[in-house]
Amino acid sequence: MHREFAAIESSIEAFVEQPDDPTLLLEMTDNDVVPVLQMLQSLDQRVGDAIFLTFPFPCDAANAYLQTCMEVLGHQIDEENRARVERGEMRWPPLPLACADPRRAPAERLRDAVMHVRTLVPEGAKVIWAWLPSSIGDAGGFAKMVLQLLALNGFEDWMEGHRFCIRDDRNRPGLVPIARERTAEHVLILPVDFSSGKATRNLVDVANDEAQPMVQRMGALMQIAAIDLAHGRLPDAQRKYRALHAFHAGQDATGCAMALHGLGDVALRQGSQREAQEWYVRALPAALDSRNLLVVLNSLMAVGNCCNALGEHARAAAYFDLASGAAGRLMLVHTKIEAMEKAGVALLACGKAAEAAKSWLDAKGLCEQFGCERQRCNILDRLVSLYAKAGLKTEAKAYELEKNPVFVARKRGVAASATRDNGSERAQR
Repeated sequence: MHREFAAIESSIEAFVEQPDDPTLLLEMTDNDVVPVLQMLQSLDQRVGDAIFLTFPFPCDAANAYLQTCMEVLGHQIDEENRARVERGEMRWPPLPLACADPRRAPAERLRDAVMHVRTLVPEGAKVIWAWLPSSIGDAGGFAKMVLQLLALNGFEDWMEGHRFCIRDDRNRPGLVPIARERTAEHVLILPVDFSSGKATRNLVDVANDEAQPMVQRMGALMQIAAIDLAHGRLPDAQRKYRALHAFHAGQDATGCAMALHGLGDVALRQGSQREAQEWYVRALPAALDSRNLLVVLNSLMAVGNCCNALGEHARAAAYFDLASGAAGRLMLVHTKIEAMEKAGVALLACGKAAEAAKSWLDAKGLCEQFGCERQRCNILDRLVSLYAKAGLKTEAKAYELEKNPVFVARKRGVAASATRDNGSERAQR
């Protein structure tokens, strides 16, 4: 997908630089808009003689969409004028009122705005208009507004120096069929597809391409195996992970650990906790050899989960304690809290209520320190249950009270006030 991204960005840059065709139609869905906007932002920073004007707002009604675009354009001109005044330069004329008049046809207002901007920028500068609504509810109105930019009747003088990037909905195309039917000679068409299906097809192509380095092919196969696993194609995933393990064994510890972990995931999805545990345990030495702490952490958490499910709670507590340390070194706060919570569950199952309470209280402290509210409430539920079953009703009620948002806000307010007071006292001293 990285190569696909780079190819599309290169195509857009080539369109910006070429002098002959003013319009580029982008066939894409709502999910593809953000990556294209990121490309345009990158090009805006790299292409020095081009001015990019992007309009990514929803188009539920063409008139309202254009009204928003004109308001943004007018604001941009005002901002530039403030900068020009500070530099001692002459102010630009504001956007004509006719461009913001909702009584006029959107197509006319758009054309007037394009002509006005041409009078503002230096001669030879390229102006890139990106009409890329994030969603197109009013497909007919949008098409009617931008149809003139396809130059179906020939290139017009007011288009000189401008480039128009226009979105067409890949699922409900309206402009691309017209451009093809009318053989629009000034229009380029670029399909954009960042869907998961396209990504999978690209991975399959890389994995099957004998011209690619074997390491890249195996990397693609690892991703395909994960996709097979996610979609429940367990035999396919299992075959790929076995092939990956055979390839990586003895030469790439990280790849070996990931393949073994994948086989554990397959076994887990097949309902065999014991087999999954065996694969995860085999993955641990390879993960340690790789010196990749994230791979080690994933293996530790997986083994701990299996041990808990199999009733091996003492072993589970030990693995979760190790996982908590690894997550701390990686500064993965949520994962560290999760490991501490699960360690407490395992300790409680071993009859070690005091150790379980300590693990949960330490985890609660991290939740409060880093604002992990959902996990804090889960841990409070465990503490309430633990103390209630022990007959410690006062403590159980206190932890129940801590779940109240009003109590939490009051507690934080008192803490903030104490911090301010201490700061004031230090300043006075």
